[in-house]
Amino acid sequence: MKKIILLAFAWLLFSAVPALGAKTNNAGADKTYVWHLSGAVMPIPPYGLADIVGSDTASKLIVNQPNGNVSANLTGVMKGLMPNTTYTVYLSNPYVKYIPGAIVGTWTVMGSYTHDITATIGPDGSFTGIGGYPSGAYPYTSPGQTPEAIAGGQITGNTITFTTTYAGPYDPGYTATVIGTIGVDGSITGNVPWLWSAPAGTVTLNSGNTGWPGQLTGTEPFTFTTSSDGTGSWHYNFKGEAPGALSVWINSDAGTILISDPITLP
Repeated sequence: MKKIILLAFAWLLFSAVPALGAKTNNAGADKTYVWHLSGAVMPIPPYGLADIVGSDTASKLIVNQPNGNVSANLTGVMKGLMPNTTYTVYLSNPYVKYIPGAIVGTWTVMGSYTHDITATIGPDGSFTGIGGYPSGAYPYTSPGQTPEAIAGGQITGNTITFTTTYAGPYDPGYTATVIGTIGVDGSITGNVPWLWSAPAGTVTLNSGNTGWPGQLTGTEPFTFTTSSDGTGSWHYNFKGEAPGALSVWINSDAGTILISDPITLP
């Protein structure tokens, strides 16, 4: 009778092992996603002001899709942060990296004097930059060359305006307002007496998100606190169906400091 019981127990043990092993082998492997300082993927300002240099490369974001009740889990291994500080984690909608626009162009005064401009466009269409005469002579240090300060720049719709002021040595303080119309190909045509020359230069407008894409549906912000050496960790489980895509944002009291690469879950 004892032999029969032992055989039955051995059969149950043998039959359970393959099923458990198959479940483990199908689990998703860990994948590490890159952190970015907020100013690296969002416009400055308002982002980048609270960034902690080095915290992006020191920290890790690990994503795993195991079998079972948990469809996906996220683990943040945070380093290089302020000690004994509470941070907030926002599981967010995915975003498209912000790329600032730029202006590179030339224009001719009275048909004879060709000037140039180089500027970076802010998220609201405003810009400042540098320019001068003659075009291509930056930093305009030789006799007869005049640097200009480009200020008050604004792009609204397809209209571009800015003020250029001579810094000297020729006619220092001379100021003029330049107005142009941006074509569908990014080219610029302009006003008299400041005529945009051919090629008239180009405008590349901003692209990507200019701010937080919003909280991921069904989630709430949560916090973690660092230790005395600025390290900390957090963990989040998605139960049921995992979201198709998301990003993770870390905020301090002063604003966003870290933003993950967008994450895609099958």
